[in-house]
Amino acid sequence: MTATAVDHGVQRGVNRVLVKLENSIESGNYYEAHQMYRTLYFRYTGQQKYAYCLELLWSGAMKLVLKQQETSAADLALLLVDTLDKRGSTESDPSNEG
Repeated sequence: MTATAVDHGVQRGVNRVLVKLENSIESGNYYEAHQMYRTLYFRYTGQQKYAYCLELLWSGAMKLVLKQQETSAADLALLLVDTLDKRGSTESDPSNEG
């Protein structure tokens, strides 16, 4: 199996989880959605896909705040900070300059 085939399979799995996650939020199953965000956090950080992870966590935290799920949103915000720490500084980050 080629690396491209593996990447495609992983992405397909992530897309399934994202669809299920959106359905969970829409149906009010916030605990399930929160757990799926955490699952994707571990997948993305394990693959060092920090940009995807940061976008996912930011979006998820905002969605949960809008649904008055502040505790879950705060947990995602902490994971976001952890992701920034794992990512470290990047040369293309303008906040790194001078």
